[in-house]
Amino acid sequence: MYKIAIIALFLSFSAAAQKTFPAIQGFGAVFEVPEAEALIDVNQKYKIVVDITQGEKNPTKDINKGYESVARLYNLYALAGLKKGNLDIVVIIHFEATPTILSDEAFQYEFQSANPNTQIINTLGEAGVKFYVCGQSLRARKLVEHKKNQHIKVAHGALLALSHFQSQGYSLIKL
Repeated sequence: MYKIAIIALFLSFSAAAQKTFPAIQGFGAVFEVPEAEALIDVNQKYKIVVDITQGEKNPTKDINKGYESVARLYNLYALAGLKKGNLDIVVIIHFEATPTILSDEAFQYEFQSANPNTQIINTLGEAGVKFYVCGQSLRARKLVEHKKNQHIKVAHGALLALSHFQSQGYSLIKL
């Protein structure tokens, strides 16, 4: 009897520790948290603008941590029970993160590697996440003429885009 109780306890901890992907499959894994207090109104519309500036130490191999965090944010809202369609996320990309927006062909030309961010950007874009790259950063990094991922739009500048979305009621998250 004692052994069965220990096994059952171990299995419950194992199940509780498994990562899940409630909305964005394959990215932004989250844990079930049954003891969490309900902090969101599942009927409310949430508007978030995410500021991604950082690049990775190995940008030809590693997915940008900012995109992974956006996927995790999306999955957390889904885990908390937010109704589909009540989450509006806009991502502003600039500074060291700028090259992540390149198409695979353009990334290959610049870095001799496929873009490791293509799949996560496409997955998030298909889920309704909107992306804007800073036009100033594109010019500073001489990437204007390069083809961008199909989900990427260009803003005059990151500062303008961030202030615009905040003036429209979006909450800012800096990554």
